[in-house]
Amino acid sequence: MKYVLIALVSAATFGFSLPASAAPDQVKVCPPKKLVLQLDHGPRAQTTPYLNQLRKERYEAEVKACKDAAK
Repeated sequence: MKYVLIALVSAATFGFSLPASAAPDQVKVCPPKKLVLQLDHGPRAQTTPYLNQLRKERYEAEVKACKDAAK
């Protein structure tokens, strides 16, 4: 009987905690995290300069959208 009670309390606690942790409208952090680019040159390049350029453009667009939303 003791184990059934523990199982029920655990299930109830887990069930009540789900809706709070799965919030659909989470607050977006502004400004976005710092831009970190991968190595795009040398013998062990992890990416290409073109992909780094795309990452920079996306980051700048996020920062601009964040600043516009704050107004």
